[in-house]
Amino acid sequence: MQEWFTAAEIAELPSRHKLKGLPATSQGVNALAVREGWHLAASNVRKRAGRGGGVEFHFSLLPDAFLSALQADHSRALELFARSQRPAQQAATIAVTAMNARQRSVMEARAAVLGAIDAYQIMHGASQRQAMLNFISEPRDFDVGETVIVRANDRANDERAISLRTLQNWMRLRDTGGIEALAPRATRDSKPISDAFMAFLKYYALPSKPCATEALERYRENLTDRRLDLTLDEVRYTLRTKLNNIEKHVGREGLHTLKARLAYVQRSTDNLLPTTIYTADGKTFDAEVAHPVHGKPFKPEITSVVDVATRRCVGFAVSLKENVIAVTEALRNACVDFGIPAIFYVDRGPGYKNQTLDTDATGLMARLSITKMHSLPYNSQARGIIERFNGSVWNPLARTLPTYLGEPMDREAAKFAHKKTRRDIATYGTSRLLPSWSDFQDMCAKAIATYNARPHSGLPKFVDQETGKRRHMSPNEAWSQFASNGFEPVPVETELADDLFRPYEVRTARRALIEWNGNTFFHADLEAYHGERVMVGYDFAQAEKVWVREIDRTDEGEEPGRLICVAVFGGNKTDYVPKTYQRAAEERRAKGRLRLLQGKVADAEAELGPVGLIEHSAVAQMPIIEASPEPITDNVVAISPAIQPKRRTFASDVELALWAIDHPDELTSNQLRVLRDCLTRPAALELFRMSGVDVEALRAVIRAAA
Repeated sequence: MQEWFTAAEIAELPSRHKLKGLPATSQGVNALAVREGWHLAASNVRKRAGRGGGVEFHFSLLPDAFLSALQADHSRALELFARSQRPAQQAATIAVTAMNARQRSVMEARAAVLGAIDAYQIMHGASQRQAMLNFISEPRDFDVGETVIVRANDRANDERAISLRTLQNWMRLRDTGGIEALAPRATRDSKPISDAFMAFLKYYALPSKPCATEALERYRENLTDRRLDLTLDEVRYTLRTKLNNIEKHVGREGLHTLKARLAYVQRSTDNLLPTTIYTADGKTFDAEVAHPVHGKPFKPEITSVVDVATRRCVGFAVSLKENVIAVTEALRNACVDFGIPAIFYVDRGPGYKNQTLDTDATGLMARLSITKMHSLPYNSQARGIIERFNGSVWNPLARTLPTYLGEPMDREAAKFAHKKTRRDIATYGTSRLLPSWSDFQDMCAKAIATYNARPHSGLPKFVDQETGKRRHMSPNEAWSQFASNGFEPVPVETELADDLFRPYEVRTARRALIEWNGNTFFHADLEAYHGERVMVGYDFAQAEKVWVREIDRTDEGEEPGRLICVAVFGGNKTDYVPKTYQRAAEERRAKGRLRLLQGKVADAEAELGPVGLIEHSAVAQMPIIEASPEPITDNVVAISPAIQPKRRTFASDVELALWAIDHPDELTSNQLRVLRDCLTRPAALELFRMSGVDVEALRAVIRAAA
């Protein structure tokens, strides 16, 4: 224990131990020394060694309160020193997690008793032995209840008396092994899980989730060693006491279901700035809309991009399915309108793992210096922001439409809407229940604007100046707050924005023309590149022009080089309107389906017999000639039946449809029935369209004839 103290060291004791009425400054301590005459005792005052001078006082001159504080510091120092000398202390600290309720309760009670003895020793300046004896004789003088004493003694008969030897033993255990050493040993060691039960799990840990009785029966049927037999009570006891809530479901539940039982970890976005992380996800819309090409009912795919810091939806795209086209369009809108993100956090869907996004030469991530991160499989919770966005924006929008097909939808109403839309499409080509493609896009844009302006519970609260009440910020307000504090997003340069999302393919220029996707594009600057290979960049949604660049060869391979020109559509193609990349793919798919349909039609016609059968017509009845009294002369007049015109026949339904459009007034009821039946069959409609039949004009003819 330190014996000599300077005035500054003595002044630290009141503030550290919260002692009142004692000086807490060097000047106050020196004034106290003058008043108490500390300088008169020469043996208790000495000059301070080393530079700086000053004097030091012996601890015997200090008041009792100071001595108690010094004793407390000394006891704490001894305990810290004892702990530093215990190499196994870390192992003991970890072992406390394996204690049961009884061991932990007794340990805490004994620590409370020893703590009360330490406090009594400090406050009364008594020795440790004297403090223990006083505790044994008068435990009420210590700040410990009888319940704690009984718990610390840990006797079956609730004995309150604690011997001096017991207290000394507890002190020794605490000083040598820490508080954890005060815990009593377990009354009996826990037996490990038996080999028999581990073999039983083979019949219990199955996805079919058999009960313990069924699994035990199968286990016994295949048991060869009767020494490994189990009883139902043993099985249930092991399941209840030996396995935790995760272990008892392993094998019986899949990884996705099992993950819901694991610890929930919430990710904080407090230290993020806007555009630091964009997260995106595709969602199949839960209602049917009109297809943009053929107008039939289908469920579109919506890809949304959300800023993690502000929860603001910065971009979205509506497409026929989740693919690279939808992802790039949504990301383009987000980057051009709101800034380039540092991280693009997505799942492992096909729209996010592809060459267009990943390739170092032409990929979007490399060109924008964006780091793409993928979430782990079965880990949608890690992308809870975008999952919540989909549930709070697109699901409510789908429920506003009569063609909603979500789980809460009434089956009868869904069945009625399904039949009506198909019947309307077959009869009129459209249905009032189906929103058009343009109307649906407008609905999506309005839903996004409403979401961005609505308060979000994941954002901080503030006092609304209009209402005077505290509420959560909206995504727009959170973004504006960052902007008012000086935040500026990383913009997409104007020159880069026009050519940013262009995937490139290698083509050969010939006579100032570039052929791509079945279209021909022309520019006069391509004359100098006749017969040379160039890079052609295209846009998925634009078909009027392509971007032509030179090829630069690097260590990474061939990359787009200097821009040569922007070639526009035109040339010697039969199409009068350029096809987009998507439209060309749809036509290729339709032609393939048509070939299959034509084969089926040919097979059906072959089964019916030769094509172009003549329709049956009634034969005119021969007139009856009555006998004439006049003699028959040589001038005989030939009598022939009345000649009736033949009905027109057609080799196919297509020929009948083309003739019906040109001759609407000559249609018979049988021909109208045949054409009306064709308009209700998708295969016949597809055949009509590919054969050049104006289906809408044909429908008008049938309606007029009806």
